[in-house]
Amino acid sequence: MRKLVLFVAAVAATAVAVPLAFGAGSTVGITLKEFKVTPSTPSVKAGNVTFKIANKGALPHEFVIVKTSLPATKLPVKNNVVTLKPLKKAGPFEPGKGGSLTVSLKAGKYVLYCNVKGHYGFGQRIAFTVK
Repeated sequence: MRKLVLFVAAVAATAVAVPLAFGAGSTVGITLKEFKVTPSTPSVKAGNVTFKIANKGALPHEFVIVKTSLPATKLPVKNNVVTLKPLKKAGPFEPGKGGSLTVSLKAGKYVLYCNVKGHYGFGQRIAFTVK
């Protein structure tokens, strides 16, 4: 009987610990404006990441995530837009608007940028690390 009670207690503890370990993930605030992408932190732990996006600029902006070993300033561009296939994107967001985007990210190097025509070229990009 004692072994059964210990087994049930162990299962119950695991059932509570697993959601706590894998649950909420990370939240990163993102500010978009001419011509910057500003995350609230330069890196997060691997797992679910929720980006809370706010367009504080005077123009519409997008939020795009790409996993790449390329420097943020060296992504391939054609016709004033980045040509890499994005991992995820959100927007465009009108001035004063925003939204959220949740994505599961593995450890590695990423670039966060706006892919509205010309915005990446004007510097609206930043390197981001997932540990």
